[in-house]
Amino acid sequence: MKTCLLHARTFARLRPRLKGLEAAVRFVTMDDAGNAHDGWTSEALETVPPLDIAFGNADAFFSSVVRDFMTAILKSPALDWFQSAAAGIENPALMMIGQKARLYTTNHTQAESMAEWALWQALDFLRDGPGHRALQAEGKWQRVKAREVRGSRWLVVGYGSIGQAVGRRVTALGGEVTGLRRSPGPADGAVRIAHPDNLLSELPRADVVLICPPHTPETENMANAAFFAAMTPDALFMNLGRGALVDEGALLSALDAGRPAFAALDVTRIEPLPPESPLWSHPRIAITPHDSSDTPGTVAGADETFLANLALYLAGKPMQHLVEPAAFAAR
Repeated sequence: MKTCLLHARTFARLRPRLKGLEAAVRFVTMDDAGNAHDGWTSEALETVPPLDIAFGNADAFFSSVVRDFMTAILKSPALDWFQSAAAGIENPALMMIGQKARLYTTNHTQAESMAEWALWQALDFLRDGPGHRALQAEGKWQRVKAREVRGSRWLVVGYGSIGQAVGRRVTALGGEVTGLRRSPGPADGAVRIAHPDNLLSELPRADVVLICPPHTPETENMANAAFFAAMTPDALFMNLGRGALVDEGALLSALDAGRPAFAALDVTRIEPLPPESPLWSHPRIAITPHDSSDTPGTVAGADETFLANLALYLAGKPMQHLVEPAAFAAR
């Protein structure tokens, strides 16, 4: 029998769909007070037993006992499989788990919610939401010139699952999407794929620039002074990747100079963003607290990935979104 750790809320939500696995998997739960229980019997456990499987998702990651949850995984003598609800692996705790687990799988269903965030921000920019809201606050009935997604040109840097989810939506609304990624060939939602080496030459063509690659030594501060100088004065810049992708000082200077016109950020270099950060008060910046994926659909999608991979794992079949061990090598 395998032993699997998950958050108590997750088990309560999934229990009806886990019936029939009583002889195959012992589910151990941890609640927000740090208490461990046997999922099937509700028996209180003094300690978390040795684990074979763990499912890390929003219930656990954003719990007050996330440190205890992660520590229980890392202290287990061996870990056969870890299912993460996140797509990225850069978090130090996830890197350590990846080095420990024989199998590590990720999840990409949050791309759908994140794509809607990008579309929301772009529509607000193109239709001049700030201008309309300012006029409403003053009680002024004044027409505002705006643009459409139809006919707009998008550059999506890091054309993976998030980029493709964005591309499908923009294309459906009549926009044109160019994706930047290292692997050539056609991709869903993009009219063409360009190589990252061509980034600076692609930027002047774009009305909307979205960056969402993983954070690596090569991508750190990729959005720098030269990057912003290559954008047009009426373009929108958005970051759905990692805060370290952006030189925030260069962004502030570029916005003050009028190129690009606006920035929408779901991630920042320091999170939570300190109250004294100038990003908060800049009139040409919209900030959300890294919550673009925080929707019921994302939670449900992560659950589905776990359930699908659990069935494959128990059947001894290859699982979805498996990360190669080399990705967790010490950097």
